[in-house]
Amino acid sequence: MKNKKTFFIIFSFLLLLSFSVCAQSSLSVSAGISKDVNNTDYSFYGIPVSLQWKPSRRQKGAFFIEIDYDFPIAVKGSGNAYTLNPAMPQQVTLIENINASVFAMSIGFRIHLYTNKKKNSFYVNLLPLGISSQNFKVLYKNYDKENYEVMNPDVNSNTAGFVASIAAVYNFHKQKQDWFIMFHIQTPTGFVKTNDYPLSYKSIAPMQLTFGYHFYYKKKKENNEK
Repeated sequence: MKNKKTFFIIFSFLLLLSFSVCAQSSLSVSAGISKDVNNTDYSFYGIPVSLQWKPSRRQKGAFFIEIDYDFPIAVKGSGNAYTLNPAMPQQVTLIENINASVFAMSIGFRIHLYTNKKKNSFYVNLLPLGISSQNFKVLYKNYDKENYEVMNPDVNSNTAGFVASIAAVYNFHKQKQDWFIMFHIQTPTGFVKTNDYPLSYKSIAPMQLTFGYHFYYKKKKENNEK
């Protein structure tokens, strides 16, 4: 319960802060592919969708709020089950499926590095503070549950905690720079709640490559935007 209260307090604070800022704003939407870089025994992949709200289009130090969600792609593993029935094989190897979804909400600011003559621009997004929840669903398939027992099985897990992340963003050459590509990496969750039960998987650190579009509103003349 304490974790949920912490999450909703931060969530409400960020929403109130976003509505209190009055400036020309933009909403960025992107999607792509992500891979976990924290687990060695499993290759967790996902389909990330990222939403980013910026209250200003100015190039230097622009504040923003970002929401990320990784839709899980099932990863296959294996486990062993055992029986005391002498008429059956003592051990069988099982197929294990794990679905891992990752949600994160972060605050950050962007650093403009350069813009070339064709108006391609390159930014670094720094997100020093975020909160993330990770939901793992585990399923062992196709075995005789009446006669076999899985020893030390993986179980479903739902954890939340604080994260930080960084992203490199490249805006394409059109004058409005509406299209962009982003390479984003996030730390594993610093757990608010830990799971004392031994599991074969750890907190995910998603590394994402996404392609997206900036939606601008309250536009002003280019000279007033910088």
